[in-house]
Amino acid sequence: MDNTRTPARPAWDRRLIHGVLTNSDLLRGCPPAQAAAIAAQCWMIEAKRAEQVVSKGGRLPGVFAVAYGTVKLALRSGKNGERVVRLAQAAETFGEASALTGGPAPFDAFAVSACKLLVIPTAAILSYIDHDPRGARQVVATLARRVTDLMGELESSSSRSGAQRLAAYLGALAEASAGNGSCGIRLPVPKAVIASRLDMKKETLSRLLRVFTGDGLIAVNGGEITLLDRERLGQLG
Repeated sequence: MDNTRTPARPAWDRRLIHGVLTNSDLLRGCPPAQAAAIAAQCWMIEAKRAEQVVSKGGRLPGVFAVAYGTVKLALRSGKNGERVVRLAQAAETFGEASALTGGPAPFDAFAVSACKLLVIPTAAILSYIDHDPRGARQVVATLARRVTDLMGELESSSSRSGAQRLAAYLGALAEASAGNGSCGIRLPVPKAVIASRLDMKKETLSRLLRVFTGDGLIAVNGGEITLLDRERLGQLG
């Protein structure tokens, strides 16, 4: 995909661009005047399912913000080896480190589903940081959270079993639901992507889901999972 061009923006896109920009984790709370100035420099791109958005080693025109859909950031080795290091979803941004430093992208990014993405030019973000201390703190805080999350992922992969990682992932998906009783969740991406995200093979993920089902922790129906005992699942994770 060619991300270097800035296509003309139809009028109906302007409201979407402004909305995605001001709701993104990187620029949330941006003052209206500055948000309008940044939005005027942004553009939208679309990606079909499985389409590559970023190539490892490539230079990014700016930071990407997800309007809708899911993008996987992956490290690849050989023809088939892939480790999904992050799933970026609506209102989340990615590519900050490469865009802001001008360095090459350290990952490949693919659309897991049909996506619409906002490209926020690097120059616009740097100008915002220069002129707004609160905005600068927001950007720094977002990047700091990313580092903290990455360190947590590395610790989880090295010190937790596959069952613990899966239990924690299912529990995180159910965080919005109160209580320790049963609740239903929908897997946001295919199981193969989840397996890679949890640093395990798809066969291992399927086996663990069967074990959890047999233990009465969950019930599985395709991409729908009912957590039958969140308290026990939480103890495992």
